[in-house]
Formats: sequence, C-alpha cells, structure tokens
Amino acid sequence: MRANLRTILAIVRNDLALWRRRPITIIVTVAPAIFFLLVILMSAGAVGRNPVALVVLDRGPHAQALAAAIRSSDAFRVRDAGVDEAGRMLGNLDVAAVVTIPADFEQRFNSRQADPVTIRINNLNLDFTNDLRRSLPAAITRFYAQQPVTTVSIAMRESDLRIRDVSLVQFELVPNVVLLLLVAGAVNGGLGVAAEFEAMTMKELLLSPASRWAIITGKLLAAWVTSLLVGGVVLGLAAVTGMLQPNGWFWLPTIGIAALIALASAGIGTALGARLRSVARVSTIAINLSIWLFFLSGGIGVAAFLPTWVQTIAAFTPTFYGVHALQMSIFYSSTDLLGRDVAVLAVTAVVALALGSVALRKSTFA
Repeated sequence: MRANLRTILAIVRNDLALWRRRPITIIVTVAPAIFFLLVILMSAGAVGRNPVALVVLDRGPHAQALAAAIRSSDAFRVRDAGVDEAGRMLGNLDVAAVVTIPADFEQRFNSRQADPVTIRINNLNLDFTNDLRRSLPAAITRFYAQQPVTTVSIAMRESDLRIRDVSLVQFELVPNVVLLLLVAGAVNGGLGVAAEFEAMTMKELLLSPASRWAIITGKLLAAWVTSLLVGGVVLGLAAVTGMLQPNGWFWLPTIGIAALIALASAGIGTALGARLRSVARVSTIAINLSIWLFFLSGGIGVAAFLPTWVQTIAAFTPTFYGVHALQMSIFYSSTDLLGRDVAVLAVTAVVALALGSVALRKSTFA
C-alpha cells in the first residue's frame, strides 16, 4: 500500500514538471481554446446587432421619437447618414440596410395616415435579411406603443423563460472553457503516459512494487491537477471580469462540474496514452477528439438547434452534459438535470480509468 502511494505521488510530481521540461506542452494545451475564443470574439461583432444606416428626412417630434426608438433597439447598430452617403454605405457593404423616415412623416402621423418608413436591405444572406425584416417592424411597434393617442392599439408584454439575458460571447465562452479543460486533461494525461513508453521508463514502473492501478492513477491525477489549474485560472479571470460569475452557492456546482470534466478528460487522455504509446499520435488524436467534442457540445451554437442527427450523436458525448450543467449554474442559477449531468461525467471518468488500467495490464516489453 505504501509503495503504491509513494509511486502515485512520485508520478504526479514528475508529470507536473513536464510543463517546465517541454514548453511546447503549454502551447499545445492552450492554443485550441485561444483560437476558438478569437473566433467567438470576431463572430460576435458580425452577428446579433445588424449595422444599418438611418436617414431621417423629417425634423418633427414624432419622426425624431421613431428615430430614437430605432437607435435604442437591440437589433441595430445605427449610423446616421444622408441619402447619398447611406446609398454608398449600402453599396460598399458598410451597412446591411438603409432605414429611411420620409420628409412627410410628421404630417402623415398627425393626419393619421400610413407612415411609409422604408428599408432597403442588402439580402446578402437569409440570416441577416430575416433579422432585419423582423427587427424594423418591432422597433416601429414599440414607437407606436409609447404614443398616448394613436390609431394603432398596441399592448406589449414580454415573458422570458430565463432569469437573465446572456450575451453571445458569454454563452460561447462556456464551451470554450470546457474545451480548455478537455485539452489540458487529455493532452497532458496522454503525453504523461506515452512519454513513459517512448523513453522506456514505463518498464521500470511496471517492474516496481507498485500495482498497475497505482501507476495509471498517478498519471490520471497528474493530468487532473494540470487541467484543474488551467481551468481555475480561466474561471477566475472570467469571474473577475464579470463574464462568467455564478450567484451565491452556485459556485459549488460550477466548481464541481469543472472538476468532473477535468477528471473525465484526464481519464480519456490517460487511456489514449496507454493504448497508443506515442507522443505524436496522442497529441493529434487528443486535440482532434477535444475539438469534435467541443462542436458537439454546442461550441458554435445552441446544441438544441442543431440538426436532429447531430443532436442524437451529441447525446452520447460527455461534454454535452458538462456544458449544460455549467450554463445552468453560471447563467441561470439552476440545478436543472444536474444529477443527470454529474452521473454522465462521473461514469465517463470511471470508464476511462478502467480502459487505461486494462491497456497497461496488456503492456509487454521485449
């Protein structure tokens, strides 16, 4: 028993020092997450609030009130412009549409006639086009709802399913954190085992008094600690900046789920290392596997909105449940399906550990 404990501790210390001996490991660990974070940040600037040019040809109070309603809409990024300038902006793709409030808007409004507000849309793609088609009528509807006397009877009431609004960057940041935990655990767990095989030091470990279970456990714990350290730094920075900040005691399920994801990824990496026994192969497969799990867990969109066949595959990936649990605890202060998510991640970690132990048990040396 003591030999096993000493072996586990020695392996953990040795593998944690791997980052100092192989700086490339740090790059391999954080590069995928940084890349997708940059993609998320760039994408967030291109979607959500569409850029439009607003041409106001009437200086009357109601025309100005409508213009203010359009400027305050969450659907637009408004740039005021003249007629000619707006046309050039639309032609150069500087804006997606031109909204024009006509010169006789005030007169028509006071005489209770139709107010022909126009929108010229560059229908570059259906997503932008449909967003604009819905957003302008919504802004005009809000304008009329604010008028004390109007021929249009409007009463607006919104009932939200969630307790808060979450920005696109915040929403996509959770799968990115999961990707970081995956890569940190899988890559470091796999490299820790594969490097032992390539250096032939695994033979010494297998011939030592320690059991194979102790060896694989030490490797898994080292990868787990590495993943926890990386994830802890990222979650800490996200909390300080307010991007990911659970309320009250919901910090506990957030930390617990992150730890389970890290443990599951460390188990997967350790099993890969014991089976493949090659640093190059482990690095390639672990990173690619992590990226595919990232996509299937909703890395580039809401998983529930993906095609049905993709959702079916995603239901068999552990990261799908990890992302769901983190989103519920961080954004919505909810424990919805937390038991299910924890069970899936725990089973994944146990199965991965078992596979790694079996792979080591079959190890033979000439």
